[in-house]
Amino acid sequence: MKKRNMPKISAVILAVLICVFAGILIGKLKENYDPEIFSENYISVDEVKQELIFTVYSQEEWDEWFEGGKKDYLTGAVLDELLKRLGVSEQIDFSEKRKNAAVSRTEWNQVYAQILAFLDMEQSVKKETLLVLNRMEMEDQTVLVTNQGDFYTKLQNTYFTDWVSYDVYIKEDQCIGIAQVSEQEQTIENAYLKSCQDEKISFLFAGAVYEKELQERWISCEPGVCDLVFRDGALTAIKTKQDIIQGQMLSYDDSEIEIEDYGRIHHNGKLPVYQTYGDVSEKSISDVVLGNMNVAYVTAGKEVCAILILQPADIKNIRVLLLSDDGTNTRSDVYLKCSTNADITCGDETKSAGSEELLHPADTLTMAPGKTFIVKPESEDGKIYLCNGNGTAVSNGYAGTIEVRSTENGYTVVNELPLEEYLYAVVPSEMPSSFSPEALKTQAVCARSYAYMQLMRADLAAYGAHINDSTSYQVYNKVEKTKESVAAVDATCGQVLTWNGKVVEAYYFSTSMGYTDTAEIWNVDDPSSYGYLKKACLNQADADIDLSDETAFSKYIKSSADGYDSDIRYYRWFATADLSDKTETVNEILAARHSISPKNVLYYESDGTTEMDVAAAGEKMGAITGMSVEARSSSGSILTLDLTYECGIVKIKTEYNIRKILGCMVKKIVYADATESENITMLPSAFSTVEKQEDGTYLLSGGGYGHGLGMSQNGANGMAKAGMGYQDILNYFYQDITVETIGEMEGKETL
Repeated sequence: MKKRNMPKISAVILAVLICVFAGILIGKLKENYDPEIFSENYISVDEVKQELIFTVYSQEEWDEWFEGGKKDYLTGAVLDELLKRLGVSEQIDFSEKRKNAAVSRTEWNQVYAQILAFLDMEQSVKKETLLVLNRMEMEDQTVLVTNQGDFYTKLQNTYFTDWVSYDVYIKEDQCIGIAQVSEQEQTIENAYLKSCQDEKISFLFAGAVYEKELQERWISCEPGVCDLVFRDGALTAIKTKQDIIQGQMLSYDDSEIEIEDYGRIHHNGKLPVYQTYGDVSEKSISDVVLGNMNVAYVTAGKEVCAILILQPADIKNIRVLLLSDDGTNTRSDVYLKCSTNADITCGDETKSAGSEELLHPADTLTMAPGKTFIVKPESEDGKIYLCNGNGTAVSNGYAGTIEVRSTENGYTVVNELPLEEYLYAVVPSEMPSSFSPEALKTQAVCARSYAYMQLMRADLAAYGAHINDSTSYQVYNKVEKTKESVAAVDATCGQVLTWNGKVVEAYYFSTSMGYTDTAEIWNVDDPSSYGYLKKACLNQADADIDLSDETAFSKYIKSSADGYDSDIRYYRWFATADLSDKTETVNEILAARHSISPKNVLYYESDGTTEMDVAAAGEKMGAITGMSVEARSSSGSILTLDLTYECGIVKIKTEYNIRKILGCMVKKIVYADATESENITMLPSAFSTVEKQEDGTYLLSGGGYGHGLGMSQNGANGMAKAGMGYQDILNYFYQDITVETIGEMEGKETL
């Protein structure tokens, strides 16, 4: 009997021993589990929750579900429940584990891959391999600086080690989990090697300088653009890139760069720019001044992979996008002719065209797609004209060269010419040549300062231009150069306005109402950056009145205070605003302006404090019932205009928006000299009363023409007539500015 019971006793003892051993292992794991240490033996519940954020459950719901007796790391029992909660327990294969046994990272990765296959229908979670270069703490998360860009993560910072590669799970810009430490070779592409010594290298990458100890001696390692290859935390190769071309940059967008004499060359969208003179540093492509900078391009195959700025910008030329008749950037077709013989270049081919020969760039561009059609007069006094199909000129003549590019939406036309020559045709287009010479000089300095700012910004780089020829920037060549404009530009050659050592955007406008204003009328985020714009009084009595009060403003604007531009008809005007049947028009304008800048068109419930859903505002608010001024600047410009509806209020900010709204309610403007303007679309200025009349209309008594910032052009002319010099006039309108010459400004920045 005893012998027959021996196997059962042995089995029991063995089972007990196994349980004890398992208990010891589980206890040991529990003792060794550390939430701050990355491990292959387990995966934390916090990491699992991060990796499941793509599911239908919110982060809060996962937090609640994982609470209540569950361990800090994933166990077999929790995994089983998790798959049931996700509804995929029958579809996913995994090795069943004991209830309390930890699920290893490898086992979880196998399950997670199946979860993604079943539930991540949009493939929002990607698996990537990243080389971690640095980690930065930011509030409740960490920024991982990697060879593939920056990623945010809520995983423990201590999970990662610099210079180590990881296979990670990425959702948008978030690293939500780690699959494993990677043994794959990883490359930092297009870094700039600053120095390479026996035991250490220093390099620039993604806006930072890195130093890395070397495990072997590098025989030859010259400064320049290179790829750095890493494996297991060690640098294993330095691949220097030596193919370089040089030329002026003419245009750029998200995928191509146009280089003088080379045409358009592709790039991958991640294009580092390095300044190699002085202190070697990393810049951005916006720091490359189109057409005015010595630039080299590092190439690999048929692609530009880095840009080298070799010297500071040498400002000589400006590139102007000539808008079509309807004000758009492109034209359906282009015809040109030149007053003299001209060279015609398209790609590698150059030919001659005779004087007055009608040119049709579309014919050549059709045969040479991706090229630029360039017309350059053979003589310096040659002018190029835009024409209709019959050869009749439809524009004034343009100096310099004309470039035509083909785009998906039509053809763009860019005029490149010397900056000073450009100003010859800006000054008379912005200010009558009959104005006093000193006034024309102020216009020249302001226009040059503004143009310099735009040269540095190159907002229209995708079109191969710095600016366009409209009021969006400066009006150009709508009036041809005159001897007066040439004299004013030449007398101030190279001069710009600076403030705190930086070139300023020298705003100007037509006519004041007796005062100029500050940048608060544009509701800017940082008014201090516009400190050079000040409240200036143009009344010859030199009074300085606070016009923020409605009564004070109404009294002032209805007076005829003498000033430097008080003889101009725009100095005072009035109109009647009628709200009748204007609700639909107003709502369309508000919707358009809100889409551009939501902070300047604010929708509220009738209490004026509870914000309203913008999408439902149009139908919910009903008709406009009234309007009033909520706030004015000390110069008198309306800062906030309140529109009252049957069921809501809209608060409108910025002088442009306010002028646009009030303008659509007005049929005509009557000026100080009794002349009138009808069918207006915008009020002359935001310096206006809004006074309700007995018949329900509103009296708008206003003054001035334009935004009211910086220099009044008519005021400058009045000052010049009074004997003031151009520098005195500029200092009158702008605060703490200095007049400097571009050629003497190496290293100067722009505001």
